Amino acid sequence: MKRFLLIVLLLFVLNILAQSLEELEKNWDELLQRILREPESDQLIELGKKLSAKRRLAQLESLRDSVLEEKLDKFVRDLSEMSETREDLLDECFVLFPKLKEDVANFEHGDFSKLNSVSALWKLGYRAILPQGFAEWLVQRFLSDPFLVDWNLVFLLKNSLNKNDVARQIRQECEKLKDKEESYSALYRLMVLAKQLDGLDSQFENELSRYIELMTALERLPAERFSEEEFEKFSRAIDALNLKKDNLKAILSHLAERSGIQDAVMRELGNDRSNLQRVVARWKFRVDLMILVVSAFFVTLFLLPRRLKISFFAFFKAYRIAIWLCQKELSKDPTDIRLRTQLAMFYERIGENEKAFQEYKIVRDLSRMVKKDRILPRA
Repeated sequence: MKRFLLIVLLLFVLNILAQSLEELEKNWDELLQRILREPESDQLIELGKKLSAKRRLAQLESLRDSVLEEKLDKFVRDLSEMSETREDLLDECFVLFPKLKEDVANFEHGDFSKLNSVSALWKLGYRAILPQGFAEWLVQRFLSDPFLVDWNLVFLLKNSLNKNDVARQIRQECEKLKDKEESYSALYRLMVLAKQLDGLDSQFENELSRYIELMTALERLPAERFSEEEFEKFSRAIDALNLKKDNLKAILSHLAERSGIQDAVMRELGNDRSNLQRVVARWKFRVDLMILVVSAFFVTLFLLPRRLKISFFAFFKAYRIAIWLCQKELSKDPTDIRLRTQLAMFYERIGENEKAFQEYKIVRDLSRMVKKDRILPRA
């Protein structure tokens, strides 16, 4: 009879775990009373831990629905988009979603396919120990998938316990690819990421920075304003680079040909007309390929949900675009507290403190209204 009552009791506790936030708080007290009556029940203690974890995690409004429903995939998505941090809730997360604890263990043992599951856990207090080989994997994957490095991954790395080692390994992997001129833009972003981790400068990063500056300047320079003096100036700057520079020379040659300063181009190339044509043809092909890649990028960006666009532009410090997207999203739901908090942060980043203050006041007033309409769990 006692065993039967215990089974009924366990079924009851399992049922209350799936209830709403208000019922969750009410049934917490009921569970405590039942534990007092059955102090030797290990099953009740374990379920009590789960209910306690659920109560604490449900305090985060961004995660509340996925926590109450205990849907792991939704929890991972909501956590990745959440702007606030609570670094004291990692244990509770693992109690409610033990699969995430397994994913963390697998990730730290070299299963990098688990990155999407664990990359946002830094918001709950996770400090990763990144495994050997992660830097090599990151560099290779980023070269084929530039969307891999988002703000969650950046902060996962910045909060990792061995971030200095990872930064050094990222530099080493990037320098192995110093002859891959077509990858210089991606390699530069990775070198900047390494600098964010340990604060150190490197010669290779500085060279890449000068390369990209020259590339940008040449691409923006109209052919009709391109003079022989500018040709010589760019030639000297390109020659000073300790990098592969075929693409830069091709762009320079093409500009010289279009601007009509053929003689200077011929002197620079040693009067090798066939070499000029080959270089220009190769550059034109790469420009077409670049246009195709850029077009695909903007189409993909256009199709992204607006909230992901906000995170994307914020990561690249395009705060004014992020502000405009926030305002568009808030026109649909002006009571979105999390989005308004993000908007206030963006205003602070661009120095518009008065607007930031106004948004924070709105957030405060909305939070008070929500508290009046909802029974919040006790800490």
